[in-house]
Amino acid sequence: MTRIAKVEPVSKQQDNSIIVSGWRVVDVTLADAPREISQHETEPEAIEAARRFEAESSQEPGSQPDDTQDYDASDAQAGKRFPS
Repeated sequence: MTRIAKVEPVSKQQDNSIIVSGWRVVDVTLADAPREISQHETEPEAIEAARRFEAESSQEPGSQPDDTQDYDASDAQAGKRFPS
């Protein structure tokens, strides 16, 4: 089965601000049973770990090939272009 990972911040509320203390990779392959895979100090490290996690499953029998679809966070239109 092709696995799906999500990168999300590890944060806490302090006064009127939100403090991000790190980043975690969460396996969301089963939407009703997400599980944390790893934690990282920086977002790029977490993104790379998520990519590796998803790519590993593409080698398993019965899995879809890894499409290496990534979005560039610096591109405001990333993920918003749909084929017609």
